[in-house]
Amino acid sequence: MAKISAHGTRVYLDQYDLSGYLNSSEQNVDQETPVVTCFSDTGPRRVVGNYDYSHNDLGFFDGTTLTYDAIVHALLENASDHYLTKLFGASAEGGIAYDSLVSLTRQPRSAAIGGAVLLNVESAGRNGMARGNVLANLTAVGAGNRAGVNQGVKASGPVYAVIFRVLAFTGTNITLKVQESSDDGAGDAYVDVAGLTSGALTAIGVVRATTTAALEAWRRVNISGTFTSALVLVTAGVVAGSA
Repeated sequence: MAKISAHGTRVYLDQYDLSGYLNSSEQNVDQETPVVTCFSDTGPRRVVGNYDYSHNDLGFFDGTTLTYDAIVHALLENASDHYLTKLFGASAEGGIAYDSLVSLTRQPRSAAIGGAVLLNVESAGRNGMARGNVLANLTAVGAGNRAGVNQGVKASGPVYAVIFRVLAFTGTNITLKVQESSDDGAGDAYVDVAGLTSGALTAIGVVRATTTAALEAWRRVNISGTFTSALVLVTAGVVAGSA
């Protein structure tokens, strides 16, 4: 992976933006390529098999209520899977996003005598990672549609996963939906994709939705509800190994 300056990297864990607390972030992906002999080829053939991935995120310890240490400590004791998204140098809409479903494994602390205390958060993959795009990243002040993103035509079968995040919210409710079109609405109007919605959210939160249906090339986010301000992040892509 190319070296990217830290100011362009964003890290989100569930509904929390950890970017301001971290000073390094690492993502490791390993994929098995076993030899298979069931084909008629004379030579050996390797096919993509199982994969594994893990994350290491390091930042300065901050014990203030509702900041880095408190957030991670509460999530570590939670047995649920967690949604981890990393934007390496491209947080604008249309940029590349890496979405993972992870379990936090540990959070060791280290410090030199008289030095700063560091908090390292380690997590392991619990499902396939998706390399997709940012479909929405904005502070919304009312209903509307985001610009379309050409993610390419998706055939039926592979899992397409969307992570809807509301990171800050003032209002009554907000609903986020993914819509599709074959030509960015030029002649084929955008329509909702069945199942790809956050539902009505009334506070900050995160929702993951998936579909195995075929999808048209262009996708966008539709925002509706009764609210005055909402910080929204929506990322989506095909899950590796789900075909």
